[in-house]
Amino acid sequence: MALVPSSFEAQFFNFSQLQKDQTFTILSTDVDPKLQKLCGETDYPIECLTSTIPFLDENVTINPMSILKVEIDAIDSKTKEALDKAFELSVNPPPSRLLLSCLETCIDNYNSILESKQKILNAISLGDADQVSMELSFNMENVFACEDTFKKAEIESPITELNSLLVKIITNSITISVGMINF
Repeated sequence: MALVPSSFEAQFFNFSQLQKDQTFTILSTDVDPKLQKLCGETDYPIECLTSTIPFLDENVTINPMSILKVEIDAIDSKTKEALDKAFELSVNPPPSRLLLSCLETCIDNYNSILESKQKILNAISLGDADQVSMELSFNMENVFACEDTFKKAEIESPITELNSLLVKIITNSITISVGMINF
């Protein structure tokens, strides 16, 4: 499978003019056309592809339910990455008290996101669309709360890029769960 570009410049593409029957095709032809089409129907197609491809193997059938589960794994993985970065920033070198307070808020919020993974997977297996949507929305709020802490403290967030990507993956997960799956 080909690697997919992950630059943030890609977020400025306008995909709103894609027709429902068009396939999202700006990437290598090595990407499964079903995945391209599914991701092309999300709010952040590039991030959909870049977050799902690392978790796919030959045993995954490309459909909205399987991609939602893969996106849940991607949320978990990126949250762990953000948690590691926040923890590292909190100890090396020791930050100011204000920065430390912001990072501690983020660490707590990231832990909440990690704790929600099993709840989401259980809700998926039970066919509980409302619970899936609610848990994903809570995750989004946790990321926003992390960023808001830095804004209120008037400190530039050292983890904005990871938080931005997390919001995009969560948004895509909500789009897939609400708009593409009939639970």
